[in-house]
Amino acid sequence: MPGSSLLAIAAAGALVWATAPASAAVAPAPPRARECVGAGQVPTPATAARARAALSCLLAAARAERDLPALRPDPRLRRAAQGFAAVLKPDRPLTHAGPRGSSPLDRISAVRYAQTFSAAETLGRGRGEPEATPAGRMAAWLAQASTRRLLLSARYRDAGIGVVTRGAVTTYVVELARKGAARSASASSKRASGSSRRAPNSSRS
Repeated sequence: MPGSSLLAIAAAGALVWATAPASAAVAPAPPRARECVGAGQVPTPATAARARAALSCLLAAARAERDLPALRPDPRLRRAAQGFAAVLKPDRPLTHAGPRGSSPLDRISAVRYAQTFSAAETLGRGRGEPEATPAGRMAAWLAQASTRRLLLSARYRDAGIGVVTRGAVTTYVVELARKGAARSASASSKRASGSSRRAPNSSRS
């Protein structure tokens, strides 16, 4: 689908599991898509934070509809996503490679998310209504099997969202990650794995 791209990556290491304590409070009810404030509005530079919140809300709603656990907003992943969205030029094709050849692994490692982790990066872009709105972008991702599998995967636990609008073009970046060792996966599943943080295998659609 034009205007979208994805990459799933992994860094190998020891697997770490975390469980919630038995005394944890009951989580609030997940949002519904129609409750996501700003989801139908085209972002501007001044409303980027609201657009990030709207996209996060839409993603939580989509996962809740399928009985999937909510993703935890992570400020480090948000920094990685927002920083990369800022360097993606609106007149150039979407790419997972940074200006100096950085990979998603490099960017997530740079914000010190974790020493070992598995991660996925999804990119999207739109112009005007409804394509540039958070609701339009999420609908486009969910309509594409490859990006839908990543966004609705139970594999990831944390997420960070970046939104940048330049002129009439809005670029979206979503970083999904989970701390701990990577599990191997085939290229046909649109995932890649590797022990190197510098040169992971990658796939795009």
